[in-house]
Amino acid sequence: MTINQQLIKRSLVINVEDGVNADGSTRTKSRTYSEIKEDSAVESLYEAGNALAGLMANNMVNIMLNDRSELVEE
Repeated sequence: MTINQQLIKRSLVINVEDGVNADGSTRTKSRTYSEIKEDSAVESLYEAGNALAGLMANNMVNIMLNDRSELVEE
């Protein structure tokens, strides 16, 4: 039995600072960009995330890539 992974959806998430919680920790807010090409190189996505973060008023915390896949038995 062989199980293959089929990518269904990909999105780029940029988390930015959004103030401070009552305990003093940094609060974050996420900005999600959908419709990302499935064959995009992670290096290119990182560069794009950094470029987009540079346009935002708040400081970037991190860049995340969310992939949704289906596992298919073949």
